[in-house]
Amino acid sequence: MVTMLLSGSGVFASEIDDYIPDVTDRVARISFIQGDVQVRREDSQDWEVAVLNLPVVEGDEIATDGNGRLEIQFNSYTHLRIAENSLVKFVGLKDGGIALSVPLGTVVIRASEFDGAKAYFEVDAPKSTISIQRAGIYKIEAGVPDSLEVIVTATGGGEARVYSADSGITIKDGRRAKLYIGGTQSGEFETALAENFSDEFDSWSRDRDIIIAQRIKDAYYDRYYDQDMYGAEDLNDYGEWTNTRKYGYVWRPYQTSVSRYSDWSPYRYGQWRWVPQYGWTWVNDEPWGWATYHHGRWVWDNGSWYWTPYAQYRTGRSWWHPALVILGSIGGDVYWYPLPYDCSYYNYNSHYHRRRNHGGYNHNGHNGGGQHQNPNPNPSPSPVAGPSVKQRIIPILVVPPGGVITVASSEFGRGKNFNRVSAALAKSVLSQAPVETPPILPTFSELNGKVSQEIRAVRTPTVRPTTVTTGATPRNQDTPLDQELRRTRMFGGRPPLQINTNQGEVRTIDNGPRKTGAIERPIIRRDETGDMPAQPAPTAGETPPIIAPPVTKQREERRDTTVFTPRNDPPPVQEAPREEPRRRHDPPMRSEPPRYDPPARNDPPQRNDPPPRNDPPPRNDPPPRNDPSPKSDPPPTKSDPPPTKSDPPPSKSDSAPERKGKDGR
Repeated sequence: MVTMLLSGSGVFASEIDDYIPDVTDRVARISFIQGDVQVRREDSQDWEVAVLNLPVVEGDEIATDGNGRLEIQFNSYTHLRIAENSLVKFVGLKDGGIALSVPLGTVVIRASEFDGAKAYFEVDAPKSTISIQRAGIYKIEAGVPDSLEVIVTATGGGEARVYSADSGITIKDGRRAKLYIGGTQSGEFETALAENFSDEFDSWSRDRDIIIAQRIKDAYYDRYYDQDMYGAEDLNDYGEWTNTRKYGYVWRPYQTSVSRYSDWSPYRYGQWRWVPQYGWTWVNDEPWGWATYHHGRWVWDNGSWYWTPYAQYRTGRSWWHPALVILGSIGGDVYWYPLPYDCSYYNYNSHYHRRRNHGGYNHNGHNGGGQHQNPNPNPSPSPVAGPSVKQRIIPILVVPPGGVITVASSEFGRGKNFNRVSAALAKSVLSQAPVETPPILPTFSELNGKVSQEIRAVRTPTVRPTTVTTGATPRNQDTPLDQELRRTRMFGGRPPLQINTNQGEVRTIDNGPRKTGAIERPIIRRDETGDMPAQPAPTAGETPPIIAPPVTKQREERRDTTVFTPRNDPPPVQEAPREEPRRRHDPPMRSEPPRYDPPARNDPPQRNDPPPRNDPPPRNDPPPRNDPSPKSDPPPTKSDPPPTKSDPPPSKSDSAPERKGKDGR
């Protein structure tokens, strides 16, 4: 043992031991309930009435009626909401993950934190399996009995894989996928926007998210208590925290929180319920009592009851317990009172554990609701000893006489008819050290159903059971199905792609060649004529081979007419490059394949023919004179002399044709 200071609980000495309880199965709780809800334990055929703060363990089955609705809390950041007319079974509930079976009805899963590498959360719906991949909100609608479809919705940043019997898809945030599990569309998926299909149950679930988020914001996790004490966030609405000299920070309920109970004290208002893994478990009537009745200690100080999250003997982690009481028998009655602060856990179910495990109880490696992994189990199947009580002081010095509650032995576990013992008898009980051997209590089945209607349901649930198979494949409740289904349903046994985003490379996991096709195609060989050789008839039970039709010469010729094939021209003659560029009328170069050039033009040789008719006729201008160009000389002036008679007149051939009148003159 080591002496240390506890942070957040005042400065006082505390001792730590290596205590691990006999049972460490993971436990969830009903954190909200309305209407008619029933639960059936794994070892029973009887339905019981579900109540607030009822423990839920692996193997339990929950059914809601037409007015029933409830919320299951797995830890401080994961909740399950079950709608009306639904049926849910807790197939797996362990540290490593959670597996549910929803044959009919509607559920919503809210995971504000989720690490798929450390844990899994899977839901088996009719002929399908849904695997959550990241934090978000998920709605699974299994429908009514004999429904032909399953609907999965991912919102709030969620992402899930949905598997059917022969395929699988991934739905991202804001999407809704409908899987047809029967009819002519069996096996098909249909996707849509999730926002177009919100209903009243979604609105109620969002309201619960707001309430829980506010409680978590105001909680004192890792200050007054650790993450294993999920449900402690409810305490702020019903009490206050105060610092004491003896116990550090403790919680005390408001007077208004207990005024409805006559002469209230811890472990007086509630009922003993049977939980197969743990045995008899206390279920309180107070709405705030989950953490206070399964963790820490109740202490009497200055005339009031306080709850401290830790005992003086603080363990390495906060284990969940069915009840923290000292239980014994006297005068034909069973009595109990709160476990003192200086006492370690008292296992009043030790007789049941010994009988259940035939001489020893092996730890199964599941914790009591937190996210931590358990230490290695004790490999030796040694018999479980009686309850170990480390007594520091006599109980009467720390427990008032009014804290002792009793019930007749024949009525234990049957109802709520609890009483206080007389002051004299209470002092006698508290003046003695707790008994080392607790009384032998009957199991729930040994009560033969003779319990009150507050515990046993008077009728079976109204939801009609269905025979449809849940899950895309049979499940081993200790392992997830996601990786197996992803390999077989999505990749068909092929390795998935491994993408190197830094370098943009795409490789297979085994770095080998990646095969294509849903299946491997058989190799088909033909003879020289294109005909298939004769194939032997398949034997009984053998799949006939795939035979392609023979390829005839006509089909080969027809295929050649539609597919371009190069001509068998002789190889081009390589000539030296020409220095001059090709002109228009040059013949094509022999070095080029003629099929790539336009056809040569058969132009006639060039001749001195007159220009085309569209050209203007040539002018027969007179020979140039030695006069300067008229265009360059200025126009004549009046001082210039007129032309002389000595100049010869222009010839008729050189002058412009003479225009004649109408009479020919």
